[in-house]
Amino acid sequence: MNTDMNLAPGPLDSRTIISFNRVSLAYKDQDALSEVSFNVTNGEFMCLTGPSGAGKSSILRLISMDAFPTGGQVRVRGMMSSKMNRRKIPQLRREIGFVFQDFRLLEDRSVEDNVAFAQLVVGVPHKRIAENVSRVLNNVGLWGKRHRLPHQLSGGEQQRVAIARAMVNSPKILLADEPTGNLDPRTAQDIINLLFRFNDAGTCVIFSTHDHEIVKSFGRRVIVLEDGRIVSDKQRQGIVDRSVNLADRMYRADLDAAASREEPAHA
Repeated sequence: MNTDMNLAPGPLDSRTIISFNRVSLAYKDQDALSEVSFNVTNGEFMCLTGPSGAGKSSILRLISMDAFPTGGQVRVRGMMSSKMNRRKIPQLRREIGFVFQDFRLLEDRSVEDNVAFAQLVVGVPHKRIAENVSRVLNNVGLWGKRHRLPHQLSGGEQQRVAIARAMVNSPKILLADEPTGNLDPRTAQDIINLLFRFNDAGTCVIFSTHDHEIVKSFGRRVIVLEDGRIVSDKQRQGIVDRSVNLADRMYRADLDAAASREEPAHA
């Protein structure tokens, strides 16, 4: 276990946007999380990593209060899980954007309508919807494809639509659950860079991934989970180099191995 990690959340200050205090989550047949504690400050970019079943998605569910802890306390934007009125959950979720591995777009609606739907469900006036959709589609570089259906887009473009939909309500928190899991390395790098851009504008990003290369290349603060427990919580020192070529990093080991197997040419 890493002795540098901060298992106790410590005192909350005005910048704390998410706090887990000795949080446990148990389902009928398993313990998903056990004694998990950490704080997240406003505007932070944090990676959650660990093997499948380590508890990454459970943490995201607790942040959105799609699940409630069986022990401990979760606090998000000042709202405490133990005192949460379920009628206020929609109010909390308006401040949270969600991006998933499988995009979850409405297949029978255009790019424009997929993004607009996130505004319709919270009652934004139609004039403002048009303005906001235009703004966010330009931000993700898809305004020119606003009339296309999801099946007419590449996987990376579909994920950009999903990010636009998540960001159109200007949430304070963006939860990204394995958002690059279905993408090739170069497209994955584009998506991560896009998430950094929204983070630079002030949105707190919680990024879940089991891909070690992504974590090594882009992680600022990295929490490592194993069997529902935090085994490491490290803040990377210095500036993350976003110019790194993720595709090269991910494939170089394979290429080097292949080259070593090649027999030298004989004259």
